Amino acid sequence: MLMIPGPSEPEPEALSSLSLPILPHYGEKWGKVYTETAGKLQKVFRTSNEVIIVPAPGQACVEIAVANFVRKGQEAFVCINGFFSEMIEEMVRLYGGKPVVIRSRKYGSAVRAEDVKAAIDNSKDSVGKCLLVLQNETSTGVVNPVREILKVCHEKGVLSVLDSISAFGGMDVRVDEWKADFCIGYPSKALGGVFGAVPISVSGECWDVARRNAENICGRFLNLNVWRKFIDEWGKWGHPHPTSMPTSVIVAMNKALDLVLSEGLENRYERHRGVAKMMRDGLKSLNLEIFPSENCVSSTVSVAKIDPRYDERLRGELARKYNILIAGGLGKLRGRIIRIGHMGTSATFPAVSITLEAIGSVLQNLSSSVR
Repeated sequence: MLMIPGPSEPEPEALSSLSLPILPHYGEKWGKVYTETAGKLQKVFRTSNEVIIVPAPGQACVEIAVANFVRKGQEAFVCINGFFSEMIEEMVRLYGGKPVVIRSRKYGSAVRAEDVKAAIDNSKDSVGKCLLVLQNETSTGVVNPVREILKVCHEKGVLSVLDSISAFGGMDVRVDEWKADFCIGYPSKALGGVFGAVPISVSGECWDVARRNAENICGRFLNLNVWRKFIDEWGKWGHPHPTSMPTSVIVAMNKALDLVLSEGLENRYERHRGVAKMMRDGLKSLNLEIFPSENCVSSTVSVAKIDPRYDERLRGELARKYNILIAGGLGKLRGRIIRIGHMGTSATFPAVSITLEAIGSVLQNLSSSVR
């Protein structure tokens, strides 16, 4: 059982679709599948913006935003409240940008919209710069108030980049309503698809900024101008992308999207909320303290503090005795927390119940052996 913050087990129907004959990554039939999949993705993003599908890990898709929207020597606002948002700060530096860091008050809390506003107000000529923020920081189990943060960006003329990788398909994402210019989803966490291709919602303003920055963008694959060229010139004959595609992975994503949309987005998000509450309540009943503040807990990952003496042994025993995988802490939180994913196929009450029972049994044995 993959009770980790991704990947999750694919939906059985999505997994079985991988056994279908392989489509070439061009031609009329493939073009129809790609366009159909992008249309379904728009419904989950809740957007009328163009959606592209990039054959890459999620990290590369965050890097697309940095490569296209952050010029050398230019400031970029980065919201940080965990390991994965710190990675974005590193990306900005590597591309020659100047990260303006907006931190949460502590790990386990969310970045505040008022702090975002203050940082933008303190920056000279903020119009045209970009802000990057995670919706759901899986290293700490915290959800940021992205609706309010993106509203500030829109009002201040700052291009917004929303990383919804660990929320997409399990938590509400509203690209058009929230004015998210560039939003990154994901197939193999809460959506229930297969790893290998990542959907991105791209606003008209993003395409314009990339075009204006064309001379400053290094590389080809991550360059939105290259993607635009192939969409416009090759899209009609079923090749709206500048590279080959893992077509079977996208066929699986298409099937996973059918299941998501047939369940209904609101029903699906409510399921994830209910499962998350059951997990947190169960962890508390095992005398484990929930790590994030109660007002910003995630619906797709639960994080609890753990005695450092038990951390590796707990995760090891769960894997060996029960075939259940959970995750540990990252960076400065290594050895201090456990992270349990409940997303997509693992966001069920039976999965949570089995996991909690196994954790309780292992902890009881560990406690006895330590004494």
